[in-house]
Amino acid sequence: MRLKGEIKAKNTTQEWIANKIGVPFGTFRKWMTRKTYPNMKEGQEIAKLLDTSVEYLLAGIESEDLNETERELMKAYRKLSSEDKKNILLAVNAWADKNQHEQQ
Repeated sequence: MRLKGEIKAKNTTQEWIANKIGVPFGTFRKWMTRKTYPNMKEGQEIAKLLDTSVEYLLAGIESEDLNETERELMKAYRKLSSEDKKNILLAVNAWADKNQHEQQ
């Protein structure tokens, strides 16, 4: 994981992140030493706190294929609550379906 570098780049600490996501520091430390790994929810929370993606933290996959507008949308999306994310996804899918049917 690229977690250590992202923590340093964001000028924060492992303790702060562990506290923010509600896990004991010992658990977080095991993640840092790769003795264990966070679950998906914890990984998403860490990525959100560090303003990055789980894909980047795990595999170094960056969103370089996204254009500037798409990157800005992703940054804004990551700041939303879970409920707001669900509502946005429903709305976008409905809008995309409508546009697809209109183009046919």
